Amino acid sequence: LGSFKLSYYNEYKSYLSSISYRMPSANAQAASDVIRDQEHLYKLIIGQLRSDKFETIARDLTIALKNMVGQGGVMLSSAPTNRLSQLVSYGLKYEELNEETTTHSKKLEKAANLGHGLDLEYDTDDMNSSPTVIQYETAYVTSHKAPTRVACFTADGKLCATGSVDASLKIMDVERMITKSQQTQKQEQETHPVIRTLYDHLDSITALTFHPVTTHLVSGSKDCTIKVFDFTKASVKKAVKCLEEGAAVRCLAFHATGDYLLMALDHPIIRLYDYETLRCFVCSNNLSQHRSSVLAIDWNTECTMYASCSSDGAIKLWDGTSNRCIRTFEDAHSGAEVTSVQFSRNGKYILSSGKDSVVKLWEVTSGNVLNEYVGITQHNHRTGASFNHTEDLIIAPDEKGMAIGCWDARTAEPHPHLVSGHNNVVRAAVHSPTMPAFISCSDDFRARFWYYRGI
Repeated sequence: LGSFKLSYYNEYKSYLSSISYRMPSANAQAASDVIRDQEHLYKLIIGQLRSDKFETIARDLTIALKNMVGQGGVMLSSAPTNRLSQLVSYGLKYEELNEETTTHSKKLEKAANLGHGLDLEYDTDDMNSSPTVIQYETAYVTSHKAPTRVACFTADGKLCATGSVDASLKIMDVERMITKSQQTQKQEQETHPVIRTLYDHLDSITALTFHPVTTHLVSGSKDCTIKVFDFTKASVKKAVKCLEEGAAVRCLAFHATGDYLLMALDHPIIRLYDYETLRCFVCSNNLSQHRSSVLAIDWNTECTMYASCSSDGAIKLWDGTSNRCIRTFEDAHSGAEVTSVQFSRNGKYILSSGKDSVVKLWEVTSGNVLNEYVGITQHNHRTGASFNHTEDLIIAPDEKGMAIGCWDARTAEPHPHLVSGHNNVVRAAVHSPTMPAFISCSDDFRARFWYYRGI
């Protein structure tokens, strides 16, 4: 302790000397401010030491500073206080929040690097360079013990997950799936694409989404629960958090910051949860709600608005701040169930699909249908449609031929269907947000990862 005091004394003496002799007279006021801030810091340190019952160390530090009075030292004393601990806590929280904001900004910047996406207001001279689905090939196949119904990707496209009627979840590494076909048997064992298999639900998995900031996968099920899995914990297969609802979960969608979670259930009312506190918000106007179960929801990129669709045949747009309904597209698919909705990256358009076997592109501001994409069958199952990563193309499952349909997003011109290789109905086709890759899920118990390798 004696050497600690001497070292502390010499460092503080040297610091005061540098302030006194090196500072130009024009900066005397600035030097005074630095000394005052330093004295305030030492008072906080002494107060914190006394608060934490380190009275001896606090007294020795006070004496060390007092002995320097004749050479610029100061007499400092402080009552016991944990003010320093509080300031450090606040600072760490601010730093964490700043890091999350930076991460979100980088993700938005990466999305912008993919291009502006679909915009029908401007003609483009560039030929559509995106590969059509028949140019994709199967890079990996994984199997569950029952039909596979849902899939999702992380925002950066590096991981994907699948969910099954057998209540299991699988998380896969995209890079490993892409390279798997080029590996030896020994390399395959060392770098297996399935990095986690999770079990904690009691019934079919019906909804999946990755948290945009943390290492959480959130799942919804027919067992009326929403469960949060931390996939960094290799030995833990159970959820770290659970939320019980009053109906089966249909769809989940995170706010871009990860602070809020939208939830669609077998119920007309949409829930918006604070992800940290699990406080629930709903629209206060019951007349604005859907008249039947909500089947899908999606945020626009800026999260100023979200869209929902329902088995009542309507699409609704909601204000992302007030949670109020701002527009309704009644009978969006000729009265048939609307099974999916997705915003374009610029927020100008909504892509929807329904049990009328038509995929539609809507203009948000006018509510007009700009394009209709036909040529597939979607009558019996709640499948869906999605943009590819550049929004040049649209893909959707075809029940009739166990295939994947594809269209030019701008012209609605159909491209040849992809023969999926599944031997039962394709229930979902979810495209990666960052690369030419997608996952198809089928009632044949399998999920296939498709990838375009190029020339």
